[in-house]
Amino acid sequence: MNRLNKLIVPAALLLAAITVLPACGAIEAEEAGAAAVPVQVIKLGPSAAASLNGKVIPDQSINIVSKVSGKVAEVRVQEGSKVKKGDVLVQLETTELIQQVKQAESSSSAAQAKLADTQAGARKQEIAGLQSAITAARGAYEQATAAVEQAKAGFDLAASTYNRLRNAFESSSNVSQDDMDKGTFEFEKANAAYEQAQGAQKAAEAQWRGTEAKLELAISGPTENTLKALQADVERLNASLELANSGLSNATITAPIDGVIVKKGISPGELAQAGAQILSLVNMDQVQVELSVADNQITQVKEGMNVDVTIQNVPGKSFPGVVSFVSPVANTNSNSFPVKVKVDNKEGLLFAGMVAEVNLQASQQSRLEVPKSAVIRKDQKDYVFTADNGMAHLVEVQTEVKNQDWLYVASNGSIKANQQIIVKPADSLTEGTKVKAE
Repeated sequence: MNRLNKLIVPAALLLAAITVLPACGAIEAEEAGAAAVPVQVIKLGPSAAASLNGKVIPDQSINIVSKVSGKVAEVRVQEGSKVKKGDVLVQLETTELIQQVKQAESSSSAAQAKLADTQAGARKQEIAGLQSAITAARGAYEQATAAVEQAKAGFDLAASTYNRLRNAFESSSNVSQDDMDKGTFEFEKANAAYEQAQGAQKAAEAQWRGTEAKLELAISGPTENTLKALQADVERLNASLELANSGLSNATITAPIDGVIVKKGISPGELAQAGAQILSLVNMDQVQVELSVADNQITQVKEGMNVDVTIQNVPGKSFPGVVSFVSPVANTNSNSFPVKVKVDNKEGLLFAGMVAEVNLQASQQSRLEVPKSAVIRKDQKDYVFTADNGMAHLVEVQTEVKNQDWLYVASNGSIKANQQIIVKPADSLTEGTKVKAE
């Protein structure tokens, strides 16, 4: 059976768990000459260990994107490169960005100068100029408002498409990962355009209101409110300067985590688009095993449970793991539940895509199995006969139904693994009866 994610409990394992002793292992009576009752005996064994099959995936996987658009000047990594957090991965050209910073600096300086001039009073020519500036600023704001409405409509459409695509991706396999990535990219691009339009609208409104404030100041003289408006204009332009500096900083793309570059989608001379993936980075110091557990098995798996993980391609070695996630919701098209197990991989022996077997032995260690034919019911209690040194002993047990033929029994001082149990005991069998296996 190579089906992934299914507890392997074949009948052969059950027979292996309780081995019928051969006739040559007959129990000899201690008292010479006494007739021994022939019996069939078995040896108790623990229930077969439950196991699940899954696939290894990275614990951290990041698609690195450029925050700004620009021509790639340098790519400092290749596929397979090991990087540390903060290492420079890609450098974009910065000539235009440096110019934007200089322009923002000039605008900020000019705003500060205007604030100083207003404090000193205005001339008629300045008043006329401000009136013209108000008209122009109002027109710019109206255009920006129209642009916001258009961008919002595009965003709403992209959001609706993205939500529909995401729902389909999560609920079925009809939508591929590539389709989901494309849908996400279009949504983020529309969102960025909407935010940019809103920013332009706010800037246009600030320019308009600032110009009106300046005119009022020029007519009535520098009042406290006017000075505050001009000061706000200065602060706005300072914010633009910070934004320009941020854009310059974003031209240097660095590693957000330690890891290994597994995909490179950009080369020097190409144009990096804002929001478009250029590199893929994974951290394999810790990995996860993704499982899909059937509904009749999920109750055996608990979050925080310690498990053993084995890999077919890493023979002779097991890896300790911890169940980190047990979904309370089954997959839409099946009766299986997603489960994830975290496994340490500092030795680097595990690779994404490897088939892993997760052993739940720890959850089954205290459970033994006996056939129902070995259990005697008396006075609302369950008993079994053990065979010890050629003599039968009646022992009370606590049972739990496993299936129509087998019962679980709890291990205690009188019943434990590898103990001999009499199967189908005769009605004449009592405590102390001498027996022999046949």
